[in-house]
Amino acid sequence: MYLIVDLGNTLAKLFLYKNGQCVKEHKVYKENFRDTAESLILSHKVIKGLIYSDVSNQVGDFFEKFSNQFPVIAVSSNMQLPFINSYQSPESLGSDRIVLVAAACKSHPNTNVLIIDLGTCITYDFLDANNIYQGGAISPGFEMRYKSLHQFSGNLPLLATDEGQSPSGKNTEQAIHAGIYFGIIDEINARINYYELKYDSLTVILTGGDANKLPKTLKNSIFAHPNFMAEGMFHLLKLNIDS
Repeated sequence: MYLIVDLGNTLAKLFLYKNGQCVKEHKVYKENFRDTAESLILSHKVIKGLIYSDVSNQVGDFFEKFSNQFPVIAVSSNMQLPFINSYQSPESLGSDRIVLVAAACKSHPNTNVLIIDLGTCITYDFLDANNIYQGGAISPGFEMRYKSLHQFSGNLPLLATDEGQSPSGKNTEQAIHAGIYFGIIDEINARINYYELKYDSLTVILTGGDANKLPKTLKNSIFAHPNFMAEGMFHLLKLNIDS
């Protein structure tokens, strides 16, 4: 049995894998993940390895205390990767993005793949058919855009995320929802169109906690993978433990 821990900016997701399949999943706020992780480790005495991805690089010491019991692996650009990394500053490539590209290698080999991850930020990562990671883009996610409009303006209210009903809002609240919701959709469609024009074939993967906010018409045209991150981490764990 293997333990996989994905630490995002807000939430922590913990997965137990057995025989190559996820058998248990926990989702907690990041500040509470230590108790959940320790409980899983203590209640499952047959943990053979642990891998963690931490976008803030602040919790490595917690996991290292278990390294005398089983292999503990931190996702980083220094580990063995299943793809060629052409990023000009590989040490600055976030562990979450490394994991997503590794997952694409496993699920769609020898394919041009665009991975779109909707979380606190929206990330776009492109892996070409020659298994070369070509980089990507980072932009603000839904919540970040709402907070930015409120914090950097004098009168705009802080609204909860909502689906825009029309690109033409009839009042301030509608205009904010329209600007953010349809702005993100337009951004995603434009990014997909850019790669489709550049490459003969393209597979698009959509993942992340906010992916469910997108309209079905967009999601139906691409592959939605809610636990794509976990699949990538398990692939990296096995690659680095068995090598």
